Amino acid sequence: MKVSLPAALEDFVSSQVRSGEFDDASEVVGEALRLLRQARERKAMEEMHAAFAGVDSFGGRGEPTAHDRAMIGKFIHNHRSGKRRA
Repeated sequence: MKVSLPAALEDFVSSQVRSGEFDDASEVVGEALRLLRQARERKAMEEMHAAFAGVDSFGGRGEPTAHDRAMIGKFIHNHRSGKRRA
């Protein structure tokens, strides 16, 4: 796979390799992608927690409403497709 980067990002990747923390550019890019994935997964979990914030797990109705299910479905779809929310 080939990836083109703007000059500023190429310089950053090179500086990370020169620092000795990474063996090559692939390791830098791999770490960046791992962090991006973690951030997106964290955001998806925060959205799920927000969606369920009003549900009382001790004596509540026990089933999500149609609105809750639609919101949860939207969060899951957005997370799986990697789309950003506006």
